[in-house]
Amino acid sequence: MGKYNFIVGITLLLFVSDTFGGSNGKDAIWHSVHNNSYRTAEEIKRDEFRNPEQVLRFFEINETSSVGEVAPGGGWYTHILAPLLKDKGRYVGLQHNPAYYGKWPDWAKKLSAYPEKIKSEQDLYGNNAIGTWLPAVEGLPVEAASLDFVFITRTMHNWQNQGRLENGLKQSWQILKDNGVLAIVQHREDESSTRDREASSKRGRWKQSDLISVIESFGFKLVASSEMNSNINDTKNYEKGVWTLPPSLALKEKDKEVYTKIGESDRMTLKFVKVSS
Repeated sequence: MGKYNFIVGITLLLFVSDTFGGSNGKDAIWHSVHNNSYRTAEEIKRDEFRNPEQVLRFFEINETSSVGEVAPGGGWYTHILAPLLKDKGRYVGLQHNPAYYGKWPDWAKKLSAYPEKIKSEQDLYGNNAIGTWLPAVEGLPVEAASLDFVFITRTMHNWQNQGRLENGLKQSWQILKDNGVLAIVQHREDESSTRDREASSKRGRWKQSDLISVIESFGFKLVASSEMNSNINDTKNYEKGVWTLPPSLALKEKDKEVYTKIGESDRMTLKFVKVSS
């Protein structure tokens, strides 16, 4: 081997090692998914269907990113994202806004306490993280053009069902940096379905073509899609909508083995970028 080829080879090896964490590929993303004491055994069981390591790499989220997680819920992705970001990046929890939950005062009270929850758990989140709500009723949840990513998993149907779709997408665009990423994972409706958007959303789903069209109408451009979270066994015709399947199992013991065998829902995974105005 010539001297030039040797140097090029060594340079490439060092680049791969630095980028992917060495020969074992155990970089920060790997550790946030596979070597993370905040994740419970029950959460880890969901990896089979949710593919968190592949999802983060697909969207190109890394430990230096500023990420707004929409509707953190029980914290499944939070327990991956917060430890990943707490030292070099920034975690922003964009919880459901309590202003939309006047009919459910107990839930509204819990949501109102969310920012303090983030402050009180610095071991998980770090001292740079904040908790707020999206969409905000007044102003923006965080500074305009301050986030690299707005990460939305399995909640676009809620935005449609509860009248938050327009404000949610407008504010997502505003808080993202130029060329920032809107990262979407969403339960999928069949394109051949005769259900309209409202009916599909009430069952927890969107047609992929419809969701792309809507999101792009708010100043985003689809740049990549993946089938990593697809499930061909999901027939999408269940009594309790998407919640019939795991992990909700809305029918409890009725046909539990059948739905457990099917697994979690068929999902689209879509990467959009903010287009400058």
